[in-house]
Amino acid sequence: MRWIASVPRALAARVASYVSLGLLCVSAAGCHDNDPVKPGTDVASVEIVPASAFLEVGATASLSFVARKADGTPLEGLAPKWSVSDPTKLTVTSSGMLTGVATGSATVTATLGASSAKSTISVVATGSPAKTWGIDLQGLTEVSLLAVWAASPTSVFAGGQDGVIMRWTGGAWSLMSTPTRETIVGIWGTTESNVFAVGSSGVILHYDGSLWTPMQSGTTATLLEVWGLDETHVYATGALGTMLRFDGTQWSAMPNNAGSTEIWGVWGWSPTDLVAVGQNGMLLRWDGTAWTAMTTPVDVALFGVWGASPNDAWAVGVQGSLLHYDGTAWQLIPSPTSKHLFAIWGGAPNDVYAVGNTGEVIHFDGASWSTVPTTPSRQNLRAVWGAGGQLFLAGWSGTVARGGDAGWQTLVTAPTLFGTWAAGDGPVYAVGLGGLVLRKDGATWSSVPVPPANDLYAVNGSGPGNVYAVGDTGSVLHYDGTRWSSVASPRPVLLRSVWTADRDLTYIVGAEGTILAATGETITALPSPTTRFLRSVWGINSNDVYAVGDTGTIIHFDGSRWTTMTSGTSLLLRAVWGSSSSDVYAVGEGGTALRYDGVRWYSLPNPTTKALRAVWGTSPTDVYAAGEEGQLFRFNGSTWIPLESNTSQILLGLTGLPEGNVFAVGGTATIVKASR
Repeated sequence: MRWIASVPRALAARVASYVSLGLLCVSAAGCHDNDPVKPGTDVASVEIVPASAFLEVGATASLSFVARKADGTPLEGLAPKWSVSDPTKLTVTSSGMLTGVATGSATVTATLGASSAKSTISVVATGSPAKTWGIDLQGLTEVSLLAVWAASPTSVFAGGQDGVIMRWTGGAWSLMSTPTRETIVGIWGTTESNVFAVGSSGVILHYDGSLWTPMQSGTTATLLEVWGLDETHVYATGALGTMLRFDGTQWSAMPNNAGSTEIWGVWGWSPTDLVAVGQNGMLLRWDGTAWTAMTTPVDVALFGVWGASPNDAWAVGVQGSLLHYDGTAWQLIPSPTSKHLFAIWGGAPNDVYAVGNTGEVIHFDGASWSTVPTTPSRQNLRAVWGAGGQLFLAGWSGTVARGGDAGWQTLVTAPTLFGTWAAGDGPVYAVGLGGLVLRKDGATWSSVPVPPANDLYAVNGSGPGNVYAVGDTGSVLHYDGTRWSSVASPRPVLLRSVWTADRDLTYIVGAEGTILAATGETITALPSPTTRFLRSVWGINSNDVYAVGDTGTIIHFDGSRWTTMTSGTSLLLRAVWGSSSSDVYAVGEGGTALRYDGVRWYSLPNPTTKALRAVWGTSPTDVYAAGEEGQLFRFNGSTWIPLESNTSQILLGLTGLPEGNVFAVGGTATIVKASR
């Protein structure tokens, strides 16, 4: 492998082309008696890239020699004399090729006339890499679920994007085979062997207890809901004012005198007494002959409707809209939330639930509506249904939960996990979409109850009793060893990364060049030398901290101020990690891999052309990088070695325990683990 200087990168490539492989130099005196190229008088400076490096015993790597004029212009075609201070530890050839011989340190010198440059090479024993990776946790699907229907407490169907329909029979959830990739928006049935599903492009599917098969709908309009009274009175509603009825044999259009407004929900009590709700506050009534508009008190979208009787019906919609129908007129009712509500269902007139964004669940007890304080998920919820005293909720990231007054339980969920961190000997944390925080103690991952938060992108701490998680719109959570609390951020922007120096100081970075410092539950904004999106932060100590981000941005904090460093690339950098102040790594788009040797950043050979999203390691010769399509690599100080992750999911975060397990997290709640 050749270490190539990235500053300037084009120069390094040209210089490298002039350094040809020669005979193995077994001692400093045995290399060359004279300079191979007579240096010109205009050589002002010379350097070796890298200025320091680590090499395993038996491994090889090449150094690059760079000569410049006084004005910094590179000089080409100059080959130096290479020598090494201790050939019992390290050998060097006439082209700068190194071979690790025995553990220890040696200095390599490149001499050109009166000029010389040095590089310190540490030779270390071959490590024990984390080579065998396996799935530690993985969700079923991460698609947004938009529909749920329960035939019984142990027979539940949920549907969503990409034609996904899931089934639960009291044990594990499973994906059902469907004949479509259209989005499933509504599910309803009379029994578990007579179930209907509707969705985009007019798709209607029927399940007979064995197979899902397509039905002729007669429309290509998106169908947004399906519901029925019995086997011969099943109704579907959708875009363009579409209203359909299934009579037990075929689907046919119902007369709709209210125009082409999207209809999102339908409910009723008899074949001549139905109601429907839709866009722009639309309220419709079916009298057995035609759908006609009713007087509405709102002009906002209404997404769901449910009723206990013809004179006791509810509708919900955007901004927490709650409407009640008393058999005579619809009235707007005070709501306990301003979040969008997408679905409503009740088991009785005094036991009604509505669900919506960020896990919002509200309940009507017969007298008033109130927010349910503890809900099972912070994912956006899109559907609700009940059976046998059990309530089922469905939403984004393949989430289905059940519960009620007695408590809630997430049955299945698969949000993308963005960050992970291990505290000493444990526990291990992972965070992701919907404000999810997972914790692993021993062999089991479990969801951690935390205050409401937006999507979380990173987690880090100084120990088990001091942990921070950060995310979207300034979300910051802090764990003090006893409880998680929400901490106010002075910048309500996306916070992408967090690194804790010690118990009293944590750095947080994010959009618009944001840099924050946290002490306990106090956060202050720091001056930043950039407005670029900062995507990762990491440090040696509180006075030696690095952050990387968009367009090749790298900044450094020296204990006094943050300054910009030259990276040699304009590509987006996603992650940074290091073992010391002279051994720091950054990875990013296009498989970009950079290393800082204490003097400058330079390019390592890219291990892939796909984006690398995370980097972490235990030593200079045990560094891991992960990225798209489950790609994993290990850098041993000289070469990137591909590893088999056993997943095709994107991997977004890496962490581990020194001399122990290594974890990578990513899409569909995937966590892969390797043991040494």
